[in-house]
Amino acid sequence: MSVAVIGPSSFVSCFELIGAHGFYAEDGREIARIVERLVEDGKFKLIIIPERFSEDTRHIRTKIMEEGRISPVFLIIPDLTMVTG
Repeated sequence: MSVAVIGPSSFVSCFELIGAHGFYAEDGREIARIVERLVEDGKFKLIIIPERFSEDTRHIRTKIMEEGRISPVFLIIPDLTMVTG
């Protein structure tokens, strides 16, 4: 399974150690652009993002659900900032 992780370097590097493909981004707008591109490419089955950026990507995730697609799956987890979304 292809796994992508998007976010700040402190978040991404942990997942790169276990084989995920990392994409570095520092703000919600940039993360949303990367997520859109990855969804369009269709290469990744799992996309991991920090929880604090969940609202920035909600429109993309909603569109995928409305289309009835089952992938990619999004894993939204807290990062070291402990800021939730």
